[in-house]
Amino acid sequence: MEKQHDQLAEDIGLFRRALIPDFLLGLLRRMGDEEPNLLQMASLYALDAGPHPTVRDLAEQVGRSMSVTSRLIDQMVRRGWVERAEDPADRRAKRLRITPAGRDYLRAFERVRAQAQRQLMTYLTDDEQRQVSEAMALLGKASRRHLDERAQGADHVA
Repeated sequence: MEKQHDQLAEDIGLFRRALIPDFLLGLLRRMGDEEPNLLQMASLYALDAGPHPTVRDLAEQVGRSMSVTSRLIDQMVRRGWVERAEDPADRRAKRLRITPAGRDYLRAFERVRAQAQRQLMTYLTDDEQRQVSEAMALLGKASRRHLDERAQGADHVA
């Protein structure tokens, strides 16, 4: 079983090494001057995933200080990707929300990545492409379950 896991890890690594150069170059061409950094992308995905955290909550989630996270939020607000809103339960606290523009940005990012993946799939036979599509559908189901479970956990905390 461990040998299978090692082979899977190796195959995934090979897939990433083939995918990432085209994906990143496509992303750079498409995103232009709005090129995000890794912390911005992680923060946008965190905000897209669920309840509206405070700056402190997001800082804890991304493992950065309050000052770094606050500057990060300022950058994303200027880009129109994030907005701050007063917390109705505590007027001193600000809740963070991803904006429609921020969500659109993430979906554009995902489309570029999917295009690079589809390009790699052209090297597969029709039957292999069908198998990969079926496997991706299964991963999509697992992802929905994972996200639902995470959201339920967040509901219990809130």
